Amino acid sequence: MKVSSKNKHTNLVQHGDIYVSDSNTGIEIIQRDSETLWIVTPNKVHTFRCLHIDRASKEVTLLFKGNKHTLKISEPIDEILASMGLQDALTPKIDWVKAPMPGLVLDIKVNIGDSVKKGDTLLILEAMKMENAIKSPIDAVVKSIEVSAQQAVDKNAILVHFQ
Repeated sequence: MKVSSKNKHTNLVQHGDIYVSDSNTGIEIIQRDSETLWIVTPNKVHTFRCLHIDRASKEVTLLFKGNKHTLKISEPIDEILASMGLQDALTPKIDWVKAPMPGLVLDIKVNIGDSVKKGDTLLILEAMKMENAIKSPIDAVVKSIEVSAQQAVDKNAILVHFQ
C-alpha cells in the first residue's frame, strides 16, 4: 500500500495489525483505537486522530497538532490499474440523477453549466408532504435539467444530466 501527501509518499507493508514502511526508515503505523493512530519513528511516537475516511476517493483526513492532513491511499490494485491506463476503471460513471420516488419538483437549485460538488443540492422534490433535497452523487457539470418547477415526476424519471 502506498500513502501519499502532496509530493511525498511512502510504501507500507502490513504485518498483523501494524503497517511498516521500508526497513530503512523504521516507521511503523499502529491503530490504537477506532479514531487514533500512532506513527512510531526511531525517535518518537506521534499521535494522529482520524477525522474522516472517504473510501470512494481513497482519502484519509488526519488531525495532528491542530492541523488537518489529507492522505491518499493507493493499494496494489490501484497501481496495477494505473500501469495499464485503467485508473478510473473502479470509479462508477454517473451521467444523470433520477427521482428516487414520485413527487412534485418544488425548486431547482442549479442551472445548466453549473459546476456541482458531491452533496450539493440539485433540486427540492416534494413527496408525501415532505420536502426532499436531491443531492449530487458526484462532482460534475450540469449538462441539462430535464424538469421544471411545479412539475410532477414519476419514480426513476431523469431529473438532471451531467457532462
